[in-house]
Amino acid sequence: MDVNTKSMNNIAEKIIIEAVCDGDHEQYRHLVERYNRGLIQHLTNLVHDQHNAEDIAQDAFIRAFEKIHSYNDSYAFSTWLYKIADNIALRQLKKIRYITDIDEIEALLPSDRTSVVDQADQTLDSETIRRAINKMQNNYKRVITMYYWDDMSYEHIADIMDRPVGTVRTWLHRAKEELRKELYGRI
Repeated sequence: MDVNTKSMNNIAEKIIIEAVCDGDHEQYRHLVERYNRGLIQHLTNLVHDQHNAEDIAQDAFIRAFEKIHSYNDSYAFSTWLYKIADNIALRQLKKIRYITDIDEIEALLPSDRTSVVDQADQTLDSETIRRAINKMQNNYKRVITMYYWDDMSYEHIADIMDRPVGTVRTWLHRAKEELRKELYGRI
């Protein structure tokens, strides 16, 4: 997407948000249509359950609609929406102490951004990988998920997590090192 297209999309998005704030609630469906698929995919990668991700996405859209008057348009609407969704998902994960299914880890590993596991011996079983990822602290798991599985930039992750870009870079670096050490011992 070029700069002009992105700028036009941002302007159209601001017009839609203003219309919703002015009482034209039907316009909100344009935002839902634009972000629904990507948000569900992001949440599926985070919670590892399609139906749960769909429920969380729906809750996030409802909360965003209810709080649309407090939206700060100096940030992308998608960043604000993803932050709302992440907060809902994280509260839910804390409640149920979600454990990832082994097969889901294999299905989620992308083929085009596999540098985290490039050094992995192909004989590593999925149980070992699952245990290594589950041992990481939440911020590391989230950063790995967003960067490798959701293909987000450092800047977008930083906006969603409300952290500086440098912190995101550091967390990703530490998470990759932690995963390498866990999978291969002290290198």
